[in-house]
Amino acid sequence: MKKILNFLKKYSLIFSLIIVAGIIGFGRFLNKKINEEIKKKEQEIRTKYEEVKKYETEKEKAPSPELIGKLNKKKEFLENQFEIMLNSFSTVYPQPPEFTRYPSIEFKEYIYFFEDKFQKMAKAKNITIPSLPFPKTGLIENVNLIPSLTLRFEVIKDVVKLAIDSGITKINNVISGEPVPVMFYETIPVKLSITGTSNEIVRCIKYFDNPSSYFTVENVSITNYGEGIFIADIDLNAIILKKKKG
Repeated sequence: MKKILNFLKKYSLIFSLIIVAGIIGFGRFLNKKINEEIKKKEQEIRTKYEEVKKYETEKEKAPSPELIGKLNKKKEFLENQFEIMLNSFSTVYPQPPEFTRYPSIEFKEYIYFFEDKFQKMAKAKNITIPSLPFPKTGLIENVNLIPSLTLRFEVIKDVVKLAIDSGITKINNVISGEPVPVMFYETIPVKLSITGTSNEIVRCIKYFDNPSSYFTVENVSITNYGEGIFIADIDLNAIILKKKKG
């Protein structure tokens, strides 16, 4: 034990120098790593700064604050309009069937089926309705028209059903126009002519101009048909939101 202590005393200075050298070496290593990290951060900052300066010298390639603000306002406006549409027309929209095997024949049978169904519904409520305004003779040669015709037929179906449910005396005529795309929705114009008492007509209009309906009443023209009976010509718009596929 004394030999070990004597040895340590004898070479204590050497051991101290070795420890100090080790500490210095480790410190230099840490300092080198820290400097490398600093240089890396400096390079990242310099790169970002050069990009910003580049936009200052090449302004045509940089989005201006005015443009960014304008686009953000437009985005917020469209989002608000979309929310308004969802809240105003929160209802079940038409879901036209797809005819894939024999489109022309299937479409024709589909029309006949609902034509008969609505005539029976109207008769049960003592309401007179016209024949639905869709081709019933021959077949549609251009099958590409069938999806659009089917959507229009679905809209007419809902118009007739609402009119029957309102208890109107008679549906004189109902015609739909071509769908008109408008941003994230499309409109289908409908011209409806009905006959009934003032209460029946007002009730029918309320059925269409209802927050739970996807119809809007654009114009109403009323003429006196007889004692207590009136004819109302109503211009409607079916508002149908476009759903994303997928």
